[in-house]
Amino acid sequence: MTEIYEGWQCIGCGKIDVDRPCVGVCQDRRVQVVLADEFNRLQERNKVLESIVRRLILSKPHPDAWEKSFKALQAEALRISGGLPVN
Repeated sequence: MTEIYEGWQCIGCGKIDVDRPCVGVCQDRRVQVVLADEFNRLQERNKVLESIVRRLILSKPHPDAWEKSFKALQAEALRISGGLPVN
């Protein structure tokens, strides 16, 4: 699971501090921060899932083959999403 960190970001200089608010002249806003590796991993997974959705929308299987096509896309989506069952 992706960890989200609470922190502060200065509206002037843009510095980010996740320990505590600035005690200087900066004005801080509360922000949420994630690690770049986690963000990139999720972004890549979302691209692949988007590809599956696009193929599902654009596919036009033969009348006698729609179930096979659907199940193949469903299996791929389950594999990519970590095997989470869809409710």
